[in-house]
Amino acid sequence: EILLRACNNIDIAIGDLGNVVYERQRFVDAVGNVQKVVDELSMAGYSDLATWVGNVNKRMGAVLGSRLEEALRAWSETFQQDDEDDDDTENDSKKKSRKKLVKIPKISVEILLRNQEISAWPAVPST
Repeated sequence: EILLRACNNIDIAIGDLGNVVYERQRFVDAVGNVQKVVDELSMAGYSDLATWVGNVNKRMGAVLGSRLEEALRAWSETFQQDDEDDDDTENDSKKKSRKKLVKIPKISVEILLRNQEISAWPAVPST
């Protein structure tokens, strides 16, 4: 019964990981839920836990990889100009919903040129 409940909780947690909003804390919570289940099974002393955790890791990797691809696609589309003559097979609602995923905050930066020195306010961090 404990194992069946754990498998169900893992399925739910991985499903949540696939649909969670792109916020750090939400991802931390989703991964934390998976870790709680694994910790419970470890405390219960299941012998083949390493193999089972390996399978869970593969499933999580597939979900996170898919999310990463989706986020990168949305990120790159945010910076591309829309071409009205584009022969893409996706419908407009899918494009619009994907573009809503990436929100770039607008900031104002004041650039000053004084005595052959350029400065910005607020300061831009140097790398």
